[in-house]
This record gives sequence, C-alpha cells and structure tokens, in this order.
Amino acid sequence: MKEIKKAGQSIKLKWAAASILLVTGFGITTVSAKPIEESGLEPVYHVYNNGEYLGAVSDSASLKTAAAERIDHIQTSYEELDLQVDRGVKVIEEKVFASPISRDGEAFDRVAAALPIKAAAFRLAAGDETAVYVKDREAYNETIKQVKLAFVSPEELAEWEERMETGKAPAEIGVGESRLMDLAIAEKISGTSQQVDPSEVMTVDQAVSYLLKGERFHRAANGESAQMIAEKFDVTVEDLKEMNPNLNLAAFDAGTSIKIAEEGPKVTVYVQREEKTAKAIPNKTVTKKDKHVLIGEKKVKEKGAAGEKQLTYAIREENGKRTGRTLAAEAVAKEPVDRIVLEGTKPLPSVGTGKFAWPAEGGYISSGRGERWGRLHNGIDIARPDGLAIKSADHGVVKAAGAAGTFGNRVVVDHKNGYETIYAHLSSIDVKVGEKVPKGKKLGVMGSTGRSTGLHLHFEVSYKGVTKNPLNYIK
Repeated sequence: MKEIKKAGQSIKLKWAAASILLVTGFGITTVSAKPIEESGLEPVYHVYNNGEYLGAVSDSASLKTAAAERIDHIQTSYEELDLQVDRGVKVIEEKVFASPISRDGEAFDRVAAALPIKAAAFRLAAGDETAVYVKDREAYNETIKQVKLAFVSPEELAEWEERMETGKAPAEIGVGESRLMDLAIAEKISGTSQQVDPSEVMTVDQAVSYLLKGERFHRAANGESAQMIAEKFDVTVEDLKEMNPNLNLAAFDAGTSIKIAEEGPKVTVYVQREEKTAKAIPNKTVTKKDKHVLIGEKKVKEKGAAGEKQLTYAIREENGKRTGRTLAAEAVAKEPVDRIVLEGTKPLPSVGTGKFAWPAEGGYISSGRGERWGRLHNGIDIARPDGLAIKSADHGVVKAAGAAGTFGNRVVVDHKNGYETIYAHLSSIDVKVGEKVPKGKKLGVMGSTGRSTGLHLHFEVSYKGVTKNPLNYIK
C-alpha cells in the first residue's frame, strides 16, 4: 500500500506500474508506458497543466471527448482560429487495485472544465518586447507589409522590393517625381509559433493599429462583461467607454472587438525618398544702343528666357513625419537666354512725311466732316476703340497741349510741311509743347472733355491754315 496526497486528500492506492500520457489537440497520447500484465488493476489518470495538478479521472476517452466539446464551444467565438488543448497539459496513468475516483461525474467535470484551451498563433515581437499575436505566419507577414504600407504606396513598395531582390539600379526620375530609396523598421522584428489565449489573437488590422498607435484590442469571450474586461486589463469601464465611443458596453456579443489600450507607437518606420524639383535660373536683360531706333524709344530684339536647374533631394521620414531634407545633386537642364533690348540713338524726325496714320487704336467713324447742328464740323469723330491711346498721325512738333474751350483737352501737332493735326476731347495729355513726336507716338488718352457727346476722339487735318477732310489722308 502507498499513501499519495493530492489536492488536500490522502488517498491510499495499490499500484503495480504507471505510464505518462500527453493530451495534444483532441487526443491523449502515451509518452512512455510499461505493459502491465497483472490482472485486477484499474487505471487512474492524473491530469497536470505545466506541473500544476488539476485532478484525476478514470476514463481517458471521455477526457478526450470533453476536451473536444470545450474546444467546439469556445470555437463559436473564434471561428477563424485553430484551438487546441494547452501543450503543457500532461496525463499520468496509474494502475491500481482499487480506484478511489468517484464515478458520479462530478470530479470528472471539474477536471474537464479546468483543461486550458489555447489558440495556435504566431508571435510578432518588436525588439525585446512581444507586441502582438496573430493567427499564423501568413497573417504575420501581412501585418509587417501593412505597417510598411502605412507610409508608402503599394507601387512604391513593390518597385523597391524588386530592386532590393534583383539589385537593379533605379530608373531616372523626372521633375515633380519621387521614388522610395530605403525602408526600414528600427526595431528587430521576429516571429515564432506559440499557443496563447484566444482573446489575445489580433486580426491583421488590429495588429497594425497596435504597432503604429499602441491601440490594443480584446475579443470578448462568452459571458464576459465590460466590468470583467476592465478588471482584466487594469482599466476602468469609463476608460473603455472613452476608447470605444460607438460601442454599447452594456450589451455586446462574444467575439466583439473592444479597444483596451492606447499606448503610442510600438515601432519606428524609417523612410528615405529621392525627389526631383526644378528651379528657374533668372535671365539677364542686356541693353544695346541702336542707330535705327528713335531716341527715347526701346525695342525688344530678343525676349529671352529663364533657364532651369534640376535639384535632387534626399527626404527622410520617421513614422510619416519629415525629419530631414538634404540637397543631394543639382544640374543645369537649360541655360538662361538674355533678354536683349535696343535703345534708340536715331534723332527724332520733326518733319512729317505727308502720309498720315490712323490716330486711334481701332474704332469707327461716328461722325464725318460737314454740316452738323447748323455749323461746320471740321473734323471726324472716332469712337468705340479697341484701346484708348491717341497717337500722332505723322512726325512733327507739339505746337499746343492743354485745355481749349469746347475741345476740352487737346493737342496740336505741327508737321513742319504745311500740315497740322488736332486731337481733341482727351482725358489726359502725355506730351509737352515743343516736344518732337514721331509718327505713332502716344499723345494722350481718349476721353470726353469739353463739349462732347461721349467717349471719342475729334481729329482734324489742315494744310497751310485751311482745314481738310481727314478721310482724304487717312483710312
């Protein structure tokens, strides 16, 4: 006879031999066994979990069935997970002459209910800290990929990974373009298979959220309340409400994802990009004297153009925030072209040619020369112009400039060949008496001063003091 103390009880058993069995998955497997030939012996199965005694049962087959039933029950909340009996569970078989184990089922139920059920998972560790558990290696790889894709585009990542794999040199980028040059997670990322509580297994999205923001989630188990979850994770129910504003914590289903922590980023993702920009190179204006251009006039011979230089920058980012921008290279893509302006040295002509140009910028003749309102209208009226500048019809010298009764503001040009022209009703005058004005020189701005019916130019031509019809000289 031998006395064995278990769970506070002293049990006297007769035994001839013992063998150790291990519960794995749904089955109980013999680890070592010695054939027992003695008759009259009955088996007793002592169940341990990682060295802790859970109890004893007399029927190993029923224990396997009970384990499978517990897994099926828990599986309803974790359909996508592979649930298993904890690998730390061991069953030791004893052969005894008279089993003291009750056959009323109460002891059996206690042992079966104590069997720990775990999920087969993959542990993702960032540095020395275990960060998350996901369901398998595929989810592990996808989590790492999604962490990277939080800061780069899928196209950038694919192109960069291809270059890293093949060693191919990157293609030249154009102005306004950028490309990924380097991508790294600062912490050492590692992964191993492990059994964990099913509630600790995260989806890929939850794992990414935790790694990047420190957001940790818990999947509610059957019968679990908000208060139980708060106590389990050392937070208050009010904390849970604040972190889950759109969730009714008074009534939620098993499997509901509940945020339990906001701890800040767990990983640091470094990104380096190369970007190319363009910057204009200002061109110079070069002035040259020209004897063919009248004094006081300037003529653009060459418009010129700005040049362009291309700048390549190395951009550094940390978790999406720019931490540095360094000029890596620059090159002139286009040289600037000088703007060339000709400055006139040719003396201004003071004698007219006798050939008159249209004195306005477009417009039409609203009133011709002749009798009007009982008196002679000595000139023509030009109205509705394209622009308001009034120009000298031929070379000459300004004889008069200023207000003149019904003419309002007017300019008189002596062409020194017997001809004079009058420009009346101007809103403003740009020349002075005695000033030489070549053909086309701006004299002032069309207006409606003096006795006027509206915006227009009154234009007269006279030869040796006798007014002429302007239409015989201009078109």
